[in-house]
Amino acid sequence: MKDEVCSCLLDTGAVIAHLRGLAGVSNFLEHLAERGPLAVSVITSVEVWQGAKEREFEATRAFFAGVALYPVDATLAEAAGLLSQKLRRIGVTMQLADAVIAATALNLGIPLLTTNAKHFTPVPDLEVWDLKEMVAPSSR
Repeated sequence: MKDEVCSCLLDTGAVIAHLRGLAGVSNFLEHLAERGPLAVSVITSVEVWQGAKEREFEATRAFFAGVALYPVDATLAEAAGLLSQKLRRIGVTMQLADAVIAATALNLGIPLLTTNAKHFTPVPDLEVWDLKEMVAPSSR
């Protein structure tokens, strides 16, 4: 699956929204998956498992079995650290997990789908998709 171009990288909030059945999220992810596999950082996997309830274990395992899971290697660790440094120089502090997730999306050259767009919008060259806006019922 990693040889295919992924459609986007999901952050922790996006995965949780899907696993918890937030309205419209699963359909939206299915639509994205038609364009290419969905990807997640191993950091997202850790964060999701950290908060998973026992009744969610089976669905969580099934979800992660169906996406491309990207590990943190030396190159990605360097990229995340340098990204944090760059942001800190302009007065922006980014949590370690968010820096790794952002660096993963940048490294893959794909958008990041998140429920916390404000965490990622300061990152230069990162295309951020706000899940809340993409699945919100149209009120226009």
